[in-house]
Amino acid sequence: MLVITEIAIGGGLTLAGFGMLVSVRRHIPGAARMWLATPIGISVYLIIALTLIVFTGTLSPEIAIALTGAAGLIGLTVASVGGSLDHTEIRWAGLALAVAVATVVVARVAHLTRLTPDSLRYLLASTDLVLPDALSEMNESDLVIRQIGLPALHVFSDLVGRQYLASIAPLFGVSGLGYFVWLTRDATQGLKARKSNWLVLSAVLFLGTSNRLVYDSFYVNAHIQMAVYLLIAVSCVWLAVSREQSGWALPAGLALAATILLRPEAALVAAILLVAIAASRAGWAVRALMTVPSILVMSLWYGIALWQNARGGDAISLTAPVFGSMVALFGSAAIVLAGGFTRAKAVVRYSDRLMLAGLAVLVVYFGWRTPDVLVDSVVSTFRNITYNGLWLSTWVAALGLLLVALLIHRIPDGRLWSVPIIGFAILFWLLPLLRDGAYRVGEGDSGNRMLAHFLALVVAFLVLAAIEPDKSPSEAGV
Repeated sequence: MLVITEIAIGGGLTLAGFGMLVSVRRHIPGAARMWLATPIGISVYLIIALTLIVFTGTLSPEIAIALTGAAGLIGLTVASVGGSLDHTEIRWAGLALAVAVATVVVARVAHLTRLTPDSLRYLLASTDLVLPDALSEMNESDLVIRQIGLPALHVFSDLVGRQYLASIAPLFGVSGLGYFVWLTRDATQGLKARKSNWLVLSAVLFLGTSNRLVYDSFYVNAHIQMAVYLLIAVSCVWLAVSREQSGWALPAGLALAATILLRPEAALVAAILLVAIAASRAGWAVRALMTVPSILVMSLWYGIALWQNARGGDAISLTAPVFGSMVALFGSAAIVLAGGFTRAKAVVRYSDRLMLAGLAVLVVYFGWRTPDVLVDSVVSTFRNITYNGLWLSTWVAALGLLLVALLIHRIPDGRLWSVPIIGFAILFWLLPLLRDGAYRVGEGDSGNRMLAHFLALVVAFLVLAAIEPDKSPSEAGV
């Protein structure tokens, strides 16, 4: 019975996501919606869970999953009434459900879940969320550092007879890999079949043999979720702009909003992508779909929940991390929306380059003030990507190829890929300087684990960079 409950949770989240994506089926093919369904359903659940916590003070997993299912059901009902829920749609929904159910069963039976002391902090936070006045019950540092995204997913643990939901990370791992295969196959469809197959297979094997990324697919932490959501956010907004199909921005916007609830640096990561969108030729629909979900989540989580509950070293002030994250995200969202006006386009056209320059200046400035932190971080990261971090040769190979790809790529609207990747790289070196604590040597170091967030994104960019477009792009390069 408990296994059936976990299957129902995974299947319900998947069908909810598919129901939301039915509204943009004209733009997003069924195969892509099939793989996007689970992470998008979970993003909808996280937004609903956040809303319940903020306005009721606690999180009822039964109510949250019921409201999530209702949101998906509304989408499916509208499609059915409109006559577009045909046999093809039902087949794709069935395939998405079958993949989710199979993943849940294997994850539950195989006992492959990995736990560390960090995992236990997330699980302890999940037990606090179901209490009255949940946010005041949480450890103050966990409230800011752990966030509530992953704990909100593991509140289902009591319903399935375990202390954690074993299927959460595997669901993201399987969905993310499936979407990656679809994305690279779709991008290479103009090539000869043999070249396309080898390119996609090489990319999939590169990801599949990445020790840390595979580990994260069974690890109780937020790394695989961040990796999948960032891949969806960047790739889908690029598809929306390059193909002029705004429907792709719906999953991109929901994925970006979900990241804000998963990691303390996620608001800054989201701000970097938003500025890249601001400088692009995105239309009003894309700009709205990319900013509104993030503004909503940021307002509820940082603007209300953390503002009222973050105390001690994280008290709200002009220099506090919470306040800085709010300024970065709301400011970038304002730039995105301003870029929709014709008169402002010339002003924001180079905002992405200014952002990268500004981040670089901050690294130089803080590195000059605390050179030991920067040097120690560089040395530790070098040791981690070559041996101690258990990445084996993954990042050594990826970084070499990435440097070449950034210089020679001719991807249409390619700045939507290159600017976020470069921005994330600069932010990676800025974070230890802001916290005044260097990265450490070892696979458990936060900097080492954070590298998993960007690997799938980088490899997807490498695949796109290997394709010679038929037409000259309007926005290639940085």
